[in-house]
Amino acid sequence: MDGSVANRKAGAPRAGIAERIWDAARTEFSKRGYHGARVQGIARGASCNVALIYRHWASKRALYLDILRAVWLGSANEIARLVQLGPGGPASVVAAYLDAMMKDPMGAQILIREYLDGAPFLSQLTQTDPALLEPVRRAADALAQGGAGDGLDPILAVVTVGGLAALVASSREAARPFVHEPLAPEGGGRPVFAWLLTGLPPARPAAPNGSVPPI
Repeated sequence: MDGSVANRKAGAPRAGIAERIWDAARTEFSKRGYHGARVQGIARGASCNVALIYRHWASKRALYLDILRAVWLGSANEIARLVQLGPGGPASVVAAYLDAMMKDPMGAQILIREYLDGAPFLSQLTQTDPALLEPVRRAADALAQGGAGDGLDPILAVVTVGGLAALVASSREAARPFVHEPLAPEGGGRPVFAWLLTGLPPARPAAPNGSVPPI
């Protein structure tokens, strides 16, 4: 794929300089997206020179495609596993996407930036390998079998839930400067699950003294 050597398998390459480049590139792409990422920044993060990066990947594009494919496969396979274990229906699909994205917040950030760019590289990957879309179809089937609302396009619904779940996971990293204690792994998960599943709850009426009555 575009001169890449790491695309022979999903996931990071073996320990060594290629693994350092891989980890540094994940960080760079998660912070800046494909277009904002700089090979020089990846080299600094990996403590190597740019020429060494090009010994392992032919271009920034090749490196990004390998990382994007690994992120997509990692989350998609986990989602498919969780959906298969669940009872089906919207609750299982939403929970699977949230759990999968929360396991790799940095990968979620990479996906969010790709989505915001219009998913050009993800489209390229799925055109080359249509099997990458199979987990999405399975999740859509589970959604439909669970009695999704009339007129709801299950594929569009699954893609929307996936994008929102990735945004929720990436927001954990964005929230760190504003909190003084470590975030619990499940922090915010329960209300987000409810919002994705049923939408925001209606506003509760104010009590006579102006306060909000307890639930």
